[in-house]
Amino acid sequence: MIQNPLSFLNYSFGIYALISSILAGFSCSLIGSYVVLRKMAFAGAGLSHIAFAGVAFGFLVGISPLLSALLFSISAALILWYFQVKRNLHFDITMGILFATSMALAVLFLSLSRTYGATALSYLFGSPLSVDGSDLFILFLISIAVLLFYAFFWREIYLVSFSQEIAKASGYNVELITLSLSILIATVVTLSLKSVGALLVFSLLVVPSASAYRISKGYAEYVMYSVLFGILSGSLGMLVSFALDAPSGATITLVSFLLFLISNLYAK
Repeated sequence: MIQNPLSFLNYSFGIYALISSILAGFSCSLIGSYVVLRKMAFAGAGLSHIAFAGVAFGFLVGISPLLSALLFSISAALILWYFQVKRNLHFDITMGILFATSMALAVLFLSLSRTYGATALSYLFGSPLSVDGSDLFILFLISIAVLLFYAFFWREIYLVSFSQEIAKASGYNVELITLSLSILIATVVTLSLKSVGALLVFSLLVVPSASAYRISKGYAEYVMYSVLFGILSGSLGMLVSFALDAPSGATITLVSFLLFLISNLYAK
């Protein structure tokens, strides 16, 4: 039965869920503009599952699942950066290894932590209605952090996105910029788990920017459209989730895919 999605906004949990999806859409799509240009789409899928292994570990040892997820994902981002920059190992190879290892660890941790399995799974599929004020504040902070990083290092990110060689020749510290971006990607993905879920959070990281890439005529326009599509995906997807009483991760992903199709039709 289809419900009036706006009726959920009469309750604080509905407002929190909608705002969290908008913030997740904003931060994921903004940092995702770098991910898509660098052809690192697998990063979102890999880091989200690595973060989920951290969630499972947190429940197992009795610490904050969000904190342990951040530790896992940021550690993975550092490992990825090290092997790619210092050891010249292709990104997909390292990510594939970490992805498989993290899934094995997640299964192991969940099997050992039998009493928290169902709660941990909420991070896999997303549980936006359980988002509270503190979760919202954390999402707001990371959104501001990503925005400020882009504002202060716009030219560096622009050059690194297209050619690290040109960025180096221009005198920029490419290693520091790429390391900072890797940590930001891991943090954004992890903090979006509760709203969207580990299985589908990477859709917000990739699809809005892929849609923007098809219709934009310059880098600034590309980033602007990425953010616009991300916010639309998060907000409309959450409203559809309210209306259909369906998982938010699925509806947000489907809305973002629909926007991708529309952008491709417009591009032609």
